[in-house]
This record gives sequence, C-alpha cells and structure tokens, in this order.
Amino acid sequence: MTPPSLPPRRRRRTLLGAAALVAALTASLAACGSSEPESSGTASADGPITLQFWTWSLKGSDPGAQAIVDKYHELNPNVTVKLSEVGGTSDTAAKLLAADQAGDTPDVVQIEYRGVPALVVAGAVKDITADVASVKANVDPNIWAQTTFNNQVYGVPQDIGPMVLTYRKDLFDKFGVKVPTTWAEYADAAEKIHKKDPEAYIASFAASQLEFFAAQAAQAGAQWWSTDGNSWKVGIASEPSLKTADFWQDLVERDLVKVEPLLTPEWNAQVNKGKILSWAAAAWAPSVLYTVAPDTAGKWESAPLPQWTKGDPAVPFLGGSAFLVPEKSKHAAEAAKFAAWLGASEEGSKLLLGLDLFPGGNAGRQATLSHEPPKLMPQQKDFYQVTDQVIKNTTIPVTWGPNVNVAQSAFGDALNKAALAKSSFREVYQATQQAVVADLQKSGYTVTQ
Repeated sequence: MTPPSLPPRRRRRTLLGAAALVAALTASLAACGSSEPESSGTASADGPITLQFWTWSLKGSDPGAQAIVDKYHELNPNVTVKLSEVGGTSDTAAKLLAADQAGDTPDVVQIEYRGVPALVVAGAVKDITADVASVKANVDPNIWAQTTFNNQVYGVPQDIGPMVLTYRKDLFDKFGVKVPTTWAEYADAAEKIHKKDPEAYIASFAASQLEFFAAQAAQAGAQWWSTDGNSWKVGIASEPSLKTADFWQDLVERDLVKVEPLLTPEWNAQVNKGKILSWAAAAWAPSVLYTVAPDTAGKWESAPLPQWTKGDPAVPFLGGSAFLVPEKSKHAAEAAKFAAWLGASEEGSKLLLGLDLFPGGNAGRQATLSHEPPKLMPQQKDFYQVTDQVIKNTTIPVTWGPNVNVAQSAFGDALNKAALAKSSFREVYQATQQAVVADLQKSGYTVTQ
C-alpha cells in the first residue's frame, strides 16, 4: 500500500497553537469551576532553604546528577536541592494533584510535555513567565512551545526528542536495502528485508506507544487535539490520521512488522539476534538500545525520520519533559530560578548532557555537536549533526489535550488486539476519538467537530 499522499504544509515556527490553547484552557477552567531569571514576586526566604525536587532524570545515586546539585549549591550556598525519585508522568501528576489538595507540594517537579496541559487546567502549576524572561533566548521557540500557552510559560524544557530512524546499517547493507527517506520507501524496505530473511522485520509494531502514533498523525498533517477559539477539537479520527492507521495496518496484515511491545524480553532478544532492524523513535533511542543490546554497538546508525510528503522534513518532537513549579510551592521564586538555571542556562544545559539526555537548551544542544556519538554507534561521527538538523526542522506543533490518559486507555490495548486479530485499525482510532470527546464533554469542556 502506498502511504497517504499529503500536500506540503506551511512551516510553522509559532508557539504550539499556544494562543488558542490557553484560551481554551482558561474557558475550560471557568466551565469546570544565561543571566539569572527574574523573580516571580514570591517573597524570598530569610536564610537557607531546601527545594524539594521530584524527578526521575536526576537520581541521587548518579554521579552526574550529584555534580549538577553540587554545582548549584556552590552557586547558591543558601539553597539545598533535595532529590526525590518519582515515576513517569502519570504517577507523578497524580501524586502532585494529591499533594496540591493537601497543600503540601514539592517545589520543582519533572513532567513530560504531554502531561503539562492537564496540570495547567487543574491550576496545579505556576505561570513562571517573568521568572524565565531573562533566559528565553537560551532555548529555541519551537522548544519553549511545548510548555507555553497564550505566551504564558508553565515549565522550563529539560530535554527534547528529535525524531530519527535508528537502524542496523550492517544488515541493511547486507540485504541491499537503502535507508528509507519516505514512508513509501519504508514499506518497500520492510518487504525486502522480510523476503531476504523471513525471521527478520524492519521494526516491531508496538501498539501501546500512543505518542508515536500521535506524532505519525501530526507528521501527516493531523492534530489529535487542537483548539477552536474557546473549545477543543479532536482529530484522532480525522482522515490524515486514519491514513496513517491504514499504512500500519497494511504492514501488519502483510507480516512486514512484528507485533511486539517494546523492551520485552522477547523484543530484546530479537534486537540482539538482528531480527528487528530499526526503531523509529527519538534521538534517545540509541541509549536505550545500547542498554539491551550492547554487543551490537558499532552496527547501528541514525538517519532523519521518513517523510509522508517527499521534500518536507518537518516532524514533531517525541517525548521529553520539563521542570514545573507547583502552584503551592513554598519557595516558588527560588524554585523557578533553579528550574531556569538547570534547563535554560549555559551551565545547567551542558550539565544535563552528562545525564545521557538531549538537552533542550541551546548551550547543551551546541555541546552535543562536539560530543562523542552514542555508544551504540561510535563510528557515526555526524550523529549529533544529523539530530541537530532534525531539531531545526521540528516545526510541527503538537497540542496535548487535558485527557491524554483517556486516549491511552482507549487506544493501546484495543490497537494491540486489532493488530493480533488483523481487524480494523480505523475502528480503534474512531472509538478512541469517541471516548476522548465524551470525556471532554462530561468534564464540562466545549468540543467542536
């Protein structure tokens, strides 16, 4: 099957639909009931203070994380940063909302970008626009866009996920398969690989990866959530989105991708055996692959993500997170200052690179260009040049709605069942759309079709 033929989109370097988004967020709330950053106006503490920091990137046992904390202590001797390891966004967001109700929140919290809108709607995080004004130039607008609504900043970007295709170069060469530059070429490559080795697949089909399929739809010209004035629009079942569903269903039905969740023992084994040959994800994928298949190092490379429309390299970011300041932080000004230093200052951004992250700050990004390539592909000296160009082309804004969790619940299991049964992917997308719309309306949001 040929992938959807889509018209070239006008490049958008504006904030992520920001003006409209917070208009909707504000209305919904009503309906539902490298210089130092400036102060937000919160009174500074008299004497030493401790900032409680919920994070999963900075682990207390990690020397790199401890070096970051030590450096901040050196620069700010009256501030102690206390790290508390937490789970991913869903666990952390639920814990933060409970802490907000109890009036006992941390001072800084790490949240994935997709989780920010729900916390803004809930009034659980602060507008830190004034606090980060002096470091705004240190992060590109398309990266600030992920935490900015109606020109109000609610978080400092930590890391970003420029999307790339990480592939087994040795096996692509062995099978005479060129690196695909379009999704049509990707389908052809998948067919050639499986024909050469019936046990080998170009990739696995991991149905639970909601963000990947949302990114696919965005790259194809759809938006799963968007705003229309003061209301929400849901485009999970829009035609551009459904065409991407058709594309993946075709590959599944022809047994050209392996239906297998990521990072299972089976998936890990297949990667090690050279039977899963690529992963379309973000630039963090090589570090993950290295942890599960270190003996394959030197056999992989990364290239820009295939395109739906030939000649249009624009892609959305996949994954990444930000530092937010809870509304009830006891030291909000100091917390915002720390978040701005860590994510947006020259020093902090470079230090984040030591955590095996792709920093969102310009200084950290620039530092990658002279950094050694990932351990998975030590021979690919231009890895960071490739990914930096991808970042420059990452101009597709992705708006996450306030009920991403509902979409995740409705989508993942149903799509996996459809893949195994070879039943309609379109019906899964349509059912997910209905569930998301119904939940928005039940919660008091206005939804336009």
